[in-house]
Amino acid sequence: YTGGQLENNVEAAKYGVNVADLTLEATKQTVKLNATSAYFKILQCRNIIQVDQDAVDTLQAHLTNVNAQYRVGTVAKSDVLRSQVELANAQQSLVSAQNSYDIAVSTLNNIIGLPTDTVLNIRDELKYTKYDLTLDNCTSYAMTYRPDGIAAAQAVKEAEAAMKAVKAGYRPQVEAVVQKSIAGEHAFDDDHTSSDAWSVGIQGSWNIFDNNVTEAQVQQKKATLRKAQQQALQQQETIQLEVRTAYLNLLAAEKNIQTTKVAVDKAQEDYKIAQVRYSAGVGTNLDVMDAEEKLTSTQTTYITALYDYNTSKASLDKAMGLK
Repeated sequence: YTGGQLENNVEAAKYGVNVADLTLEATKQTVKLNATSAYFKILQCRNIIQVDQDAVDTLQAHLTNVNAQYRVGTVAKSDVLRSQVELANAQQSLVSAQNSYDIAVSTLNNIIGLPTDTVLNIRDELKYTKYDLTLDNCTSYAMTYRPDGIAAAQAVKEAEAAMKAVKAGYRPQVEAVVQKSIAGEHAFDDDHTSSDAWSVGIQGSWNIFDNNVTEAQVQQKKATLRKAQQQALQQQETIQLEVRTAYLNLLAAEKNIQTTKVAVDKAQEDYKIAQVRYSAGVGTNLDVMDAEEKLTSTQTTYITALYDYNTSKASLDKAMGLK
Protein backbone atom coordinates (compact mmCIF):
# COMPACT_ATOMS: atom_id res chain seq x y z
CA TYR A 1 0.00 0.00 0.00
CA THR A 2 1.52 3.32 -1.12
CA GLY A 3 -1.30 5.68 -0.21
CA GLY A 4 -2.35 5.96 -3.84
CA GLN A 5 1.05 6.94 -5.19
CA LEU A 6 1.55 4.04 -7.59
CA GLU A 7 -2.05 4.02 -8.83
CA ASN A 8 -2.10 7.75 -9.54
CA ASN A 9 1.33 7.70 -11.18
CA VAL A 10 0.05 5.00 -13.53
CA GLU A 11 -3.11 7.03 -14.17
CA ALA A 12 -1.08 10.17 -14.92
CA ALA A 13 1.14 8.21 -17.30
CA LYS A 14 -1.92 6.92 -19.16
CA TYR A 15 -3.22 10.45 -19.62
CA GLY A 16 0.26 11.47 -20.76
CA VAL A 17 0.18 8.81 -23.45
CA ASN A 18 -3.25 10.06 -24.57
CA VAL A 19 -1.94 13.61 -24.79
CA ALA A 20 1.00 12.43 -26.92
CA ASP A 21 -1.31 10.50 -29.25
CA LEU A 22 -3.64 13.48 -29.63
CA THR A 23 -0.73 15.83 -30.24
CA LEU A 24 0.45 13.51 -33.00
CA GLU A 25 -3.01 13.56 -34.57
CA ALA A 26 -3.08 17.37 -34.43
CA THR A 27 0.31 17.46 -36.15
CA LYS A 28 -0.98 15.15 -38.88
CA GLN A 29 -3.93 17.46 -39.46
CA THR A 30 -1.59 20.46 -39.71
CA VAL A 31 0.51 18.65 -42.31
CA LYS A 32 -2.67 17.80 -44.21
CA LEU A 33 -3.71 21.47 -44.22
CA ASN A 34 -0.27 22.57 -45.44
CA ALA A 35 -0.32 20.01 -48.24
CA THR A 36 -3.88 20.91 -49.24
CA SER A 37 -3.14 24.64 -49.32
CA ALA A 38 0.01 24.04 -51.37
CA TYR A 39 -1.99 21.88 -53.78
CA PHE A 40 -4.60 24.60 -54.27
CA LYS A 41 -1.78 27.11 -54.77
CA ILE A 42 -0.60 25.06 -57.74
CA LEU A 43 -4.09 25.15 -59.24
CA GLN A 44 -4.29 28.90 -58.69
CA CYS A 45 -0.91 29.54 -60.31
CA ARG A 46 -1.78 27.33 -63.26
CA ASN A 47 -5.02 29.23 -63.87
CA ILE A 48 -3.25 32.57 -63.63
CA ILE A 49 -0.74 31.35 -66.21
CA GLN A 50 -3.66 30.67 -68.55
CA VAL A 51 -5.09 34.14 -67.92
CA ASP A 52 -1.74 35.79 -68.58
CA GLN A 53 -1.19 33.66 -71.68
CA ASP A 54 -4.60 34.70 -73.02
CA ALA A 55 -3.68 38.33 -72.33
CA VAL A 56 -0.41 37.96 -74.27
CA ASP A 57 -2.21 36.32 -77.19
CA THR A 58 -4.91 38.99 -77.20
CA LEU A 59 -2.46 41.87 -77.04
CA GLN A 60 -0.32 40.29 -79.75
CA ALA A 61 -3.34 40.07 -82.02
CA HIS A 62 -4.29 43.65 -81.17
CA LEU A 63 -0.76 44.86 -81.91
CA THR A 64 -0.94 43.17 -85.30
CA ASN A 65 -4.19 45.03 -85.97
CA VAL A 66 -2.71 48.34 -84.83
CA ASN A 67 0.36 47.89 -87.05
CA ALA A 68 -1.86 47.18 -90.03
CA GLN A 69 -3.87 50.34 -89.41
CA TYR A 70 -0.70 52.35 -88.83
CA ARG A 71 0.72 51.27 -92.17
CA VAL A 72 -2.32 52.65 -93.96
CA GLY A 73 -2.22 55.84 -91.91
CA THR A 74 -5.45 55.45 -89.91
CA VAL A 75 -3.81 55.45 -86.45
CA ALA A 76 -0.93 57.29 -84.85
CA LYS A 77 2.51 55.92 -83.97
CA SER A 78 1.66 56.37 -80.28
CA ASP A 79 -0.95 53.62 -80.59
CA VAL A 80 1.71 51.21 -81.82
CA LEU A 81 4.10 52.15 -79.02
CA ARG A 82 1.41 51.87 -76.33
CA SER A 83 0.36 48.46 -77.64
CA GLN A 84 3.98 47.27 -77.65
CA VAL A 85 4.43 48.42 -74.04
CA GLU A 86 1.26 46.64 -72.90
CA LEU A 87 2.34 43.47 -74.67
CA ALA A 88 5.77 43.58 -73.00
CA ASN A 89 4.13 44.05 -69.59
CA ALA A 90 1.82 41.11 -70.22
CA GLN A 91 4.78 38.94 -71.23
CA GLN A 92 6.56 39.85 -67.99
CA SER A 93 3.47 38.92 -66.00
CA LEU A 94 3.37 35.58 -67.79
CA VAL A 95 6.99 34.86 -66.89
CA SER A 96 6.29 35.73 -63.24
CA ALA A 97 3.23 33.48 -63.23
CA GLN A 98 5.19 30.58 -64.64
CA ASN A 99 7.87 31.10 -62.00
CA SER A 100 5.24 31.16 -59.23
CA TYR A 101 3.86 27.88 -60.56
CA ASP A 102 7.29 26.23 -60.46
CA ILE A 103 7.80 27.42 -56.89
CA ALA A 104 4.35 26.14 -55.88
CA VAL A 105 5.14 22.70 -57.30
CA SER A 106 8.48 22.59 -55.48
CA THR A 107 6.78 23.65 -52.25
CA LEU A 108 4.22 20.84 -52.46
CA ASN A 109 6.94 18.33 -53.28
CA ASN A 110 8.83 19.44 -50.20
CA ILE A 111 5.75 19.09 -47.97
CA ILE A 112 4.87 15.59 -49.16
CA GLY A 113 8.47 14.38 -49.14
CA LEU A 114 9.23 14.21 -52.87
CA PRO A 115 12.32 15.66 -54.57
CA THR A 116 11.66 19.32 -55.25
CA ASP A 117 12.19 18.88 -59.00
CA THR A 118 9.53 16.16 -59.31
CA VAL A 119 7.10 16.89 -62.16
CA LEU A 120 3.47 16.65 -61.02
CA ASN A 121 0.65 15.88 -63.43
CA ILE A 122 -2.30 17.61 -61.79
CA ARG A 123 -5.66 17.45 -63.52
CA ASP A 124 -7.94 18.98 -60.91
CA GLU A 125 -9.46 22.42 -61.28
CA LEU A 126 -10.33 25.06 -58.74
CA LYS A 127 -14.07 24.88 -58.25
CA TYR A 128 -16.83 26.10 -55.98
CA THR A 129 -18.79 23.59 -53.88
CA LYS A 130 -21.48 24.90 -51.53
CA TYR A 131 -20.69 24.40 -47.83
CA ASP A 132 -23.92 23.60 -45.98
CA LEU A 133 -22.86 23.48 -42.31
CA THR A 134 -23.66 26.42 -40.06
CA LEU A 135 -21.16 28.14 -37.78
CA ASP A 136 -22.81 26.59 -34.72
CA ASN A 137 -22.53 23.11 -36.26
CA CYS A 138 -18.85 23.63 -37.00
CA THR A 139 -18.09 25.04 -33.55
CA SER A 140 -19.94 22.24 -31.76
CA TYR A 141 -18.09 19.60 -33.74
CA ALA A 142 -14.73 21.25 -33.08
CA MET A 143 -15.32 21.47 -29.34
CA THR A 144 -16.08 17.74 -29.28
CA TYR A 145 -13.55 16.23 -31.68
CA ARG A 146 -10.61 18.59 -32.15
CA PRO A 147 -7.53 16.68 -30.93
CA ASP A 148 -5.67 19.56 -29.30
CA GLY A 149 -8.82 20.47 -27.36
CA ILE A 150 -9.16 16.89 -26.13
CA ALA A 151 -5.44 16.84 -25.35
CA ALA A 152 -5.80 19.96 -23.19
CA ALA A 153 -8.60 18.29 -21.21
CA GLN A 154 -6.50 15.14 -20.83
CA ALA A 155 -3.60 17.25 -19.59
CA VAL A 156 -5.86 18.54 -16.79
CA LYS A 157 -6.65 14.97 -15.73
CA GLU A 158 -2.95 14.13 -15.91
CA ALA A 159 -2.17 17.03 -13.59
CA GLU A 160 -4.95 15.95 -11.21
CA ALA A 161 -3.57 12.40 -11.03
CA ALA A 162 -0.04 13.73 -10.46
CA MET A 163 -1.29 15.86 -7.57
CA LYS A 164 -3.05 12.87 -6.01
CA ALA A 165 0.15 10.84 -6.32
CA VAL A 166 2.11 13.49 -4.42
CA LYS A 167 -0.54 13.57 -1.68
CA ALA A 168 0.43 9.99 -0.89
CA GLY A 169 3.23 11.55 1.18
CA TYR A 170 0.60 12.36 3.81
CA ARG A 171 -0.25 8.68 4.21
CA PRO A 172 1.63 5.67 5.56
CA GLN A 173 3.44 3.15 3.36
CA VAL A 174 2.78 -0.54 4.03
CA GLU A 175 4.62 -3.54 2.55
CA ALA A 176 3.79 -7.24 2.99
CA VAL A 177 6.78 -9.56 2.59
CA VAL A 178 6.73 -13.33 1.99
CA GLN A 179 10.11 -15.06 1.78
CA LYS A 180 11.24 -18.67 1.37
CA SER A 181 14.78 -19.76 2.19
CA ILE A 182 16.11 -22.88 0.45
CA ALA A 183 19.30 -24.60 1.59
CA GLY A 184 21.15 -27.83 0.96
CA GLU A 185 23.61 -29.32 -1.49
CA HIS A 186 21.14 -29.21 -4.31
CA ALA A 187 18.97 -26.28 -3.47
CA PHE A 188 16.74 -26.44 -6.55
CA ASP A 189 16.27 -30.24 -6.67
CA ASP A 190 13.49 -32.17 -5.04
CA ASP A 191 15.55 -33.39 -2.11
CA HIS A 192 15.37 -30.19 -0.09
CA THR A 193 16.65 -30.40 3.44
CA SER A 194 14.81 -29.42 6.53
CA SER A 195 16.62 -26.10 6.50
CA ASP A 196 14.02 -24.76 4.06
CA ALA A 197 12.06 -22.02 5.79
CA TRP A 198 9.27 -19.55 5.13
CA SER A 199 8.98 -16.12 6.63
CA VAL A 200 6.07 -13.71 6.47
CA GLY A 201 6.12 -10.13 7.61
CA ILE A 202 4.47 -6.72 7.32
CA GLN A 203 6.46 -3.52 7.27
CA GLY A 204 5.01 -0.05 7.60
CA SER A 205 6.39 3.49 7.57
CA TRP A 206 4.90 6.93 7.97
CA ASN A 207 6.97 10.02 7.44
CA ILE A 208 5.05 12.38 9.70
CA PHE A 209 7.75 15.00 10.07
CA ASP A 210 9.18 15.66 6.58
CA ASN A 211 9.89 19.36 7.08
CA ASN A 212 6.87 20.25 4.85
CA VAL A 213 8.43 18.66 1.76
CA THR A 214 5.16 16.88 0.88
CA GLU A 215 3.16 20.07 1.38
CA ALA A 216 5.49 21.98 -0.94
CA GLN A 217 5.20 19.25 -3.58
CA VAL A 218 1.40 19.30 -3.30
CA GLN A 219 1.32 23.08 -3.74
CA GLN A 220 3.57 22.76 -6.79
CA LYS A 221 1.23 20.18 -8.35
CA LYS A 222 -1.78 22.36 -7.54
CA ALA A 223 -0.14 25.22 -9.43
CA THR A 224 0.54 22.87 -12.33
CA LEU A 225 -3.10 21.80 -12.26
CA ARG A 226 -4.34 25.41 -12.30
CA LYS A 227 -2.04 26.14 -15.22
CA ALA A 228 -3.39 23.12 -17.13
CA GLN A 229 -6.96 24.23 -16.42
CA GLN A 230 -6.27 27.74 -17.71
CA GLN A 231 -4.55 26.34 -20.79
CA ALA A 232 -7.56 24.12 -21.44
CA LEU A 233 -9.91 27.12 -21.23
CA GLN A 234 -7.62 29.14 -23.48
CA GLN A 235 -7.50 26.26 -25.95
CA GLN A 236 -11.29 26.16 -26.10
CA GLU A 237 -11.38 29.89 -26.86
CA THR A 238 -8.67 29.45 -29.50
CA ILE A 239 -10.64 26.67 -31.15
CA GLN A 240 -13.79 28.79 -31.24
CA LEU A 241 -11.85 31.72 -32.71
CA GLU A 242 -10.16 29.60 -35.37
CA VAL A 243 -13.46 28.01 -36.41
CA ARG A 244 -15.18 31.39 -36.59
CA THR A 245 -12.32 32.98 -38.53
CA ALA A 246 -12.17 30.17 -41.08
CA TYR A 247 -15.94 30.15 -41.46
CA LEU A 248 -16.17 33.92 -42.01
CA ASN A 249 -13.30 33.76 -44.51
CA LEU A 250 -15.22 31.03 -46.29
CA LEU A 251 -18.34 33.20 -46.52
CA ALA A 252 -16.35 36.21 -47.73
CA ALA A 253 -14.65 34.16 -50.44
CA GLU A 254 -18.02 32.73 -51.46
CA LYS A 255 -19.44 36.24 -51.93
CA ASN A 256 -16.35 37.29 -53.89
CA ILE A 257 -16.79 34.31 -56.21
CA GLN A 258 -20.32 35.38 -57.03
CA THR A 259 -19.51 39.05 -57.59
CA THR A 260 -16.29 38.54 -59.53
CA LYS A 261 -17.92 35.97 -61.82
CA VAL A 262 -20.37 38.65 -62.91
CA ALA A 263 -17.51 41.15 -63.24
CA VAL A 264 -15.58 38.76 -65.52
CA ASP A 265 -18.57 38.41 -67.86
CA LYS A 266 -19.00 42.18 -68.05
CA ALA A 267 -15.27 42.77 -68.56
CA GLN A 268 -15.23 40.30 -71.46
CA GLU A 269 -18.15 42.07 -73.08
CA ASP A 270 -16.57 45.47 -72.49
CA TYR A 271 -13.32 44.35 -74.13
CA LYS A 272 -15.12 43.06 -77.22
CA ILE A 273 -16.97 46.36 -77.56
CA ALA A 274 -13.72 48.33 -77.18
CA GLN A 275 -12.06 46.24 -79.92
CA VAL A 276 -14.98 46.71 -82.31
CA ARG A 277 -15.10 50.46 -81.68
CA TYR A 278 -11.34 50.78 -82.24
CA SER A 279 -11.44 48.78 -85.48
CA ALA A 280 -14.31 50.97 -86.64
CA GLY A 281 -12.33 54.12 -85.87
CA VAL A 282 -14.73 55.45 -83.23
CA GLY A 283 -12.78 54.23 -80.18
CA THR A 284 -9.27 54.84 -78.92
CA ASN A 285 -6.40 52.50 -78.31
CA LEU A 286 -6.47 53.58 -74.66
CA ASP A 287 -10.01 52.23 -74.38
CA VAL A 288 -8.81 48.83 -75.63
CA MET A 289 -5.84 48.78 -73.26
CA ASP A 290 -7.97 49.71 -70.26
CA ALA A 291 -10.61 47.13 -71.14
CA GLU A 292 -7.97 44.41 -71.53
CA GLU A 293 -6.31 45.34 -68.24
CA LYS A 294 -9.64 45.21 -66.41
CA LEU A 295 -10.45 41.85 -67.97
CA THR A 296 -7.16 40.36 -66.82
CA SER A 297 -7.58 41.88 -63.37
CA THR A 298 -11.12 40.55 -62.88
CA GLN A 299 -10.15 37.09 -64.11
CA THR A 300 -7.24 37.02 -61.67
CA THR A 301 -9.51 38.20 -58.86
CA TYR A 302 -12.00 35.45 -59.66
CA ILE A 303 -9.26 32.80 -59.55
CA THR A 304 -8.00 34.22 -56.26
CA ALA A 305 -11.53 34.07 -54.82
CA LEU A 306 -11.78 30.40 -55.77
CA TYR A 307 -8.39 29.76 -54.17
CA ASP A 308 -9.39 31.62 -51.00
CA TYR A 309 -12.66 29.67 -50.80
CA ASN A 310 -11.01 26.28 -51.11
CA THR A 311 -8.18 27.09 -48.71
CA SER A 312 -10.66 28.56 -46.21
CA LYS A 313 -12.65 25.36 -46.45
CA ALA A 314 -9.48 23.35 -45.76
CA SER A 315 -8.68 25.65 -42.82
CA LEU A 316 -12.20 25.15 -41.48
CA ASP A 317 -11.80 21.37 -41.69
CA LYS A 318 -8.55 21.71 -39.73
CA ALA A 319 -10.17 24.03 -37.18
CA MET A 320 -12.98 21.50 -36.70
CA GLY A 321 -10.55 18.60 -36.28
CA LEU A 322 -11.71 16.66 -39.32
CA LYS A 323 -9.31 13.90 -40.34
